[in-house]
Amino acid sequence: MTAQSIVSVQNLNHFFGENTLRKQVLFDVNLEIRPKEFVILTGPSGSGKSTLLSLIGCLRSVQTGSLKVLGQELNGANNSQLIQVRRHFGFITQSSNLLHFLTAQQNVQMSLELHPELSGQDRRTKAKAILEAVGLGDRIAYYPDSLSGGQRQRVAIASALVTNPKLMLADEPTAALDRKSGRNVVALMHRLAKEQGSAVLMVTHDNRILDLADRIINVEDGKLGLAVSQELSIALPGFNAALLEKSDTKPTVLTYEAGEIIVRQGETATKFYVILEGEVEILQETPDQPAKLLRRMGRGEYFGEIGLLQGGERTATVRVAKDSEVKVMVIEETLFRLLIADSDLTNTDVARRLHQRIMTSHLAIALPNLSTARITEILAAVEVVRYGPNSNIVQQGESADRFYLISKGQVAVINHQDDGQEATLRTMQAGEYFGETELMNRQDYGFTIRVLPEASVEVMVLDRTTFCSLIVESNASQDKVATVLRNRLIGNTEYPSESISLNQNALKSRSSP
Repeated sequence: MTAQSIVSVQNLNHFFGENTLRKQVLFDVNLEIRPKEFVILTGPSGSGKSTLLSLIGCLRSVQTGSLKVLGQELNGANNSQLIQVRRHFGFITQSSNLLHFLTAQQNVQMSLELHPELSGQDRRTKAKAILEAVGLGDRIAYYPDSLSGGQRQRVAIASALVTNPKLMLADEPTAALDRKSGRNVVALMHRLAKEQGSAVLMVTHDNRILDLADRIINVEDGKLGLAVSQELSIALPGFNAALLEKSDTKPTVLTYEAGEIIVRQGETATKFYVILEGEVEILQETPDQPAKLLRRMGRGEYFGEIGLLQGGERTATVRVAKDSEVKVMVIEETLFRLLIADSDLTNTDVARRLHQRIMTSHLAIALPNLSTARITEILAAVEVVRYGPNSNIVQQGESADRFYLISKGQVAVINHQDDGQEATLRTMQAGEYFGETELMNRQDYGFTIRVLPEASVEVMVLDRTTFCSLIVESNASQDKVATVLRNRLIGNTEYPSESISLNQNALKSRSSP
């Protein structure tokens, strides 16, 4: 058991019955629960969940293996020792188990009777405070029969938490509640337990609350394993568990140490990842620039979909946060494509996140000195426009009023010559942008930008005022834009690079309409 563990289970086995009727119900169970962890046990009825909960709760005697709670070995512990350990627990069951002849406050005070060091006034004060914390400050004098099911469960949570327990044990606490009440009750227990530094171990069949857990452990036939279906249902709305049976490949679990690289930008994409524990950092790597942190992601989030669905290469580096070991579920490309093809809801969610991440990545490259928070703000002001094949996005000679960044597809840069002929100067693809020269110099568009015949194009659009204000914010961004402009215009005698002005004072004067 590590120094931080509240519960440590090693090689635990348990049996019911004797002689020929003896049946094993738990097999070689190993489990660690740390302070502030919210752990859910799920699995079919009769799988051993409640048996394990009762062993950890000192309600059954340990037969074989090691079970330590708060450092106390329970294998061989006598009844007096078990009672002493139980005093550090809070228990919540499917039924609230309130005494109907006592008020809400009196029911909570009952939990403090094992603390003789507290005076009667102390108990009343603590009971009132915890009831206020669970939102029942106006119900302290109500009897259980005058409370709703959700309110009775909140009284039960208050009773379990009022002693500041080190470990909360809950057995199907939402079974008798509707969706909203059940989620509110568990969210409340989750928040208060975290604030008090308690660990929570909950047995539940309620899939509506799984996303609140720090870990989900599946118990089946007395054995602990990865809750594959439950974890995927959190990450991918619309997930169909039956698909796992159709696939030749199954998800696997890998663990990475703090600071370790999971995928690197530019590598070939072959796998999809769902985060089970810990946090990762998403980094955008740009030549001659420090790697830029785009976001941090935690449990229930995923990455790797962009490379699989857009071009086959990783578009960012994913690194384990320096303060976090990470466990990820790894899904092969064939299974990933099966998952998104099966469900419109899953497909829509993946497409939405992919689109947002691509836009963030492109903006981070185009404006490399802007913070991630600022880029997130910009995305709210971005207009996304789609153009069909052969459409003109801007026309040479038109008044320039917008900046364009290509998020999908390719365009041609076309110059209309004096003799009426068109000359295609180059093509541009996702991640490149246009319109910045004309905006910063208050010129008409110098070229026609036309979608190629083969496919449509998607662009992100910013108005002139927003774009120029962003350039002013960052000297590095000005340098980056200047480099792109000059490289783009080298050799173009019709539009010489000498005409480009990136003086900061000039930009400030141009940023107003």
